[in-house]
Amino acid sequence: MTDRRRRKEITIYGILLFFLLLILLLFSTRVNKITVLGNKQYTEKELTKMILTKELDYNSFYAFIKDKIRPHKTIPFVEKYELHWKDPFALEIIVYEKNMVGYVEYMSSNLYFDGDGIVVESTKKKIPGIPRITGLKFSKVSLYKALPVENKAIFQDILNLGAALRLEEIDCDHIEYSSSYTATLYIGDIKVLIGDNEDMEQKLMSLKDILPALKGRKGTLDLSRYQGRKEKEAYVFKENK
Repeated sequence: MTDRRRRKEITIYGILLFFLLLILLLFSTRVNKITVLGNKQYTEKELTKMILTKELDYNSFYAFIKDKIRPHKTIPFVEKYELHWKDPFALEIIVYEKNMVGYVEYMSSNLYFDGDGIVVESTKKKIPGIPRITGLKFSKVSLYKALPVENKAIFQDILNLGAALRLEEIDCDHIEYSSSYTATLYIGDIKVLIGDNEDMEQKLMSLKDILPALKGRKGTLDLSRYQGRKEKEAYVFKENK
């Protein structure tokens, strides 16, 4: 065997050994640090289990290729998610949750909808911080389509009211609308008559101040005739007997 042929064989074996070691390295590299951002509906552990469902998913090389060529899993209440690699051992998952402003009960399910009234999720689960909406009239409902109500502007009212409640840090789990689209809030054992949208921000600012004084009591608080925070009789509270 000539030296030239021997060098050629050594080169070939060297290349094969290099690729073999590279393959072993790729398939032995595992994710050992996972960070989840943007999650509210699920814990970091829950989301990790939903996205990385099998042992092979923790292999860095496999997970990277899978993320690039295969569609992501469908996760309830999640619009989409992204995988970002900090290094071969550290993975960052960024979650974009669906924007839900309320839910209606329909045929033993809770239908969550966004600010445009589009039903984005159907589940039996109740999500903390998302109020139940009653008083809306509709017949058939389809997932990913708007609730077929007569007054479409009501969804903007719900969106604005929900934002104002969050701003004032008022925990309301039920909002009822009348046939004239005036709102009633249910906060624990307190029923709050809000009325129309006029002076809504001022009404909720006053409500935040009033609620501590009503702690432990049951009854109806009428803010529908609210005339300003400086009025001596801006509201009436009727206690349940």
